Amino acid sequence: MIEKPSENEEEYFSRQQIELKRKMAAERHAQIAAEERETARALHFMKCPKCGMQIEDVALGDVRVDKCFHCHGLWLDAGELERITTKEPGFMGRLLHAFRA
Repeated sequence: MIEKPSENEEEYFSRQQIELKRKMAAERHAQIAAEERETARALHFMKCPKCGMQIEDVALGDVRVDKCFHCHGLWLDAGELERITTKEPGFMGRLLHAFRA
C-alpha cells in the first residue's frame, strides 16, 4: 500500500523546489551580467572615452599611456600619474595634488 505524503512533506518538498529554482535564477542572472560586462569590455577596450576612436599604447618616459591620435587625448591608468609625478615633480605634481581626494 502506498501512503499519501503528509502536508508537512509536501510543504518541505515545495520549499526545496522553490529554493532550487531561486538559486538557478540567481546563477543565470549572474551569468548574464558577466556576459554583458564582457561584451561591454570588448566593445570599449582601447577606445577613446572622448571620441570613440581607437587608442594606442605609447611610452611617456618609462610609463605606458593611452593616446588617441584622432582627438589627441591622453589617458592614464591607475597609478600612472603618480609614477609620472615622481619623475617630474613640478607642474605634474601640482596637477596631481589638485585631483587627490
